Amino acid sequence: MKRLNFLLIAFCIVAFTACHKGNHKSSLGSKNDQKELLELYQHADSLYYKCGRIDTTAFAQFIQKAQAFADAHPKDAKAPEMLYRAGIGSMILAKAAPNREQTAKYAKIGLSIFYKFQETYPNDEHAKYCYYQRGVIYDDILGDWRSAEDQFRDFVNRYPNDSLAPQLEQYIKLLGKTESQIDETLNIQ
Repeated sequence: MKRLNFLLIAFCIVAFTACHKGNHKSSLGSKNDQKELLELYQHADSLYYKCGRIDTTAFAQFIQKAQAFADAHPKDAKAPEMLYRAGIGSMILAKAAPNREQTAKYAKIGLSIFYKFQETYPNDEHAKYCYYQRGVIYDDILGDWRSAEDQFRDFVNRYPNDSLAPQLEQYIKLLGKTESQIDETLNIQ
């Protein structure tokens, strides 16, 4: 539970910064495509964050359309933001999935999106957080603590001065531990 709370807080911080990226004028994608994507995302996101309800259809449509938009218009100023949000949406769907197959499907999509994001937009301010997001997918969604540790360590090693690095260094020590082991590690009585 303590580990999940940490992840949720850190996830919200990273997601918040991704969602409030500066507004840039787009030059390539059609304004209608951008408007449709933003409306679809806002609908799905507002239901999730304000009501706690997940519109799986809206998130799935957004993910598909955001990936297609980024593929068709990779140099559009909105493409990185939409692709990153698609990765976040995949994580949300993976967590809410009704069975292991769906969980694995959306986790794989999320991992793929975050790898593609780093490859396509290596200089974007959110590229470094793809390590973190993949770590969360491996740890919190798939339960693969070794892969999660690899991603978190990559983040810490590449960005030691980032404000998230010290928290991840501490979090790595908790990976794969039970609540009682976490309490013992943190010396909580």
